[in-house]
Amino acid sequence: MAIRNELAVALRAIRTQRGLSYSELSDATFRTTLSLIERGKTGIGFSKLADLAKALDFDLTALVALCVALERGESAQDALASAGRELGKFIEAGGLELLQAQLDGSTLAQRPPGKPAKLKNIQAVQELKAQGKTQAQTARLLGLSQSSVQRYWHIGRSADKAER
Repeated sequence: MAIRNELAVALRAIRTQRGLSYSELSDATFRTTLSLIERGKTGIGFSKLADLAKALDFDLTALVALCVALERGESAQDALASAGRELGKFIEAGGLELLQAQLDGSTLAQRPPGKPAKLKNIQAVQELKAQGKTQAQTARLLGLSQSSVQRYWHIGRSADKAER
């Protein structure tokens, strides 16, 4: 979702409402890039967006809600209500526990390098393997690459070796 124009509109309105000029923003990078952002000519990373919201003394969640609302053609309140429903589903499905599992205290927990395995794909490959399908048949049936199927095919074998 590229919402550069929506971000440009929201930032212009907030900066105007606050009566702030580019030079009044505290960080030099904001002064040098804010014009480009407000014209929809460049994007911005999430951490910089958070810094910009702070410099504008505007809540980051409210800023994102404004952008999403503009993109969807709805009110900011509706965008926030939709976000609230999504958060509720996330929490009900055990999302908070999954968040905590990604932390080591207050630090991001390390995960093995490389692309994370997809549990549903692993299960599907293992089921087809149990049915006697070949790796090539499994790759075609699931629409996965041969290398992914091969990796998922041998997962059970790695677990068996670790138990010995």
